[in-house]
Amino acid sequence: MEADTRPSTTCITHSKEHDRKPLAMTHSRSASLTLGKTSDSDLSSSLRNHQTSVPNFTGSQPGIDDIVHHKKTQQTATEIAKLESEVNFLRRAHARQDRWTKLEPKETVKQIIKGEIYSLELYKSKEDKVAFLDAAIESHDGNAITAAVLFLRNTVKKSIFNQELMERAVAVSHYLQYLKLHYDFSELLDMLGMLGRNEEAAILKYKQSVAATNPEVKLRNLQTCYRTHFETDSSISHDAGHVKQQIELLERQLPIEKSDKQMELEGRTRIFKEHPRKASVLDTSVITTLYYCCFYHYDLSENSLACPSVICKKHGLTDKQFMWVALSARSRIRDWKGIEALFTTKNWYGGTKMKAVIGFEKVAEVLHKTGAPTDAISKYLRLVDDSDKKLELGKKYKCHEVVIDTLVANREKGELQAYQQKLVPHTVEFYYAADALRNSSIKWKS
Repeated sequence: MEADTRPSTTCITHSKEHDRKPLAMTHSRSASLTLGKTSDSDLSSSLRNHQTSVPNFTGSQPGIDDIVHHKKTQQTATEIAKLESEVNFLRRAHARQDRWTKLEPKETVKQIIKGEIYSLELYKSKEDKVAFLDAAIESHDGNAITAAVLFLRNTVKKSIFNQELMERAVAVSHYLQYLKLHYDFSELLDMLGMLGRNEEAAILKYKQSVAATNPEVKLRNLQTCYRTHFETDSSISHDAGHVKQQIELLERQLPIEKSDKQMELEGRTRIFKEHPRKASVLDTSVITTLYYCCFYHYDLSENSLACPSVICKKHGLTDKQFMWVALSARSRIRDWKGIEALFTTKNWYGGTKMKAVIGFEKVAEVLHKTGAPTDAISKYLRLVDDSDKKLELGKKYKCHEVVIDTLVANREKGELQAYQQKLVPHTVEFYYAADALRNSSIKWKS
């Protein structure tokens, strides 16, 4: 009996239930995930539907029964990770899609104010950039204004930037503040000069100049600053005078410091051996420089840079300033002869007299503060004209003989007796008071 070689006519039939099920193997364009303004929830929903509707045939060829009966298999970790990666990519793409959408300037300003991600790349024309700057100014938000100004500066010619900026005072103010905070002093000086704010530019340059720690560098900076900003502008001539004096003082201090440092190292000068320098004279005030020179170079001639009298003349110091400083300096080194010469003047008849423009009561005060002996203080305290003031200061500085002589001159016997009781017995001042009380030639007040 021959075998039947005809093809089988047996057909696979489907139930109505199977006919209604969609074939899951097809993946049409409409069923795929596309880039658009789909929300994250829609994307997640599509992913879940995609995961549940696509059967897993990985690892083996699908059978006819798997296809017909929709046999569901479990997703592998690799497939899940791949699908999650796709979703994340679409989310990032969705977040970046506004970058390529040109927004109105006001909308971009709102994004800046809210702290959102924003893009300025699509503002290509000058008009767009200026419109964005105006929108930022209208918002009154400092961050937005600064961002708009910097965007304009970085994307247009400098001449155009300066022109547009000069027409907007608010933008200028924010830009200047930005330059100060970022220490862009070169650009800041240019802007101030362009605005005609010469005094601000001069002060800024001066601050930069004096900030140098090296005295020689500072001197060069000040000289340049003076020539560039102060010397050429008559409106700040008053300040120019101060800067010039500072330059001249530094020009004087540098050679003095160099010479004194060398003499101190050699150790052959008595004043530097007995009184070693505690600090450098460089970069000190004119009063401190005068004190230094009165201390170490008091007797120098006027052709020397360190001569105290020349310093006073050159820097416009008064006689009172000189006398006060010189007295303090010379009393520190116990130069009593020098102090006496300081107050000795000649009269019209060739004689001499003692004169102190600061007043001898101030002389006594300075001597007391510097630790001068009582005899030195008494010498100048006797020259105080006001007897009450003399009596007060004599008691304060314990110049007993001055007090006794003043009470005798005032014929105050009772006060002298009371004062003697306060003195230490058997001392010189005690016996000096006793001798005055026994003097019969004195006519005491009744």
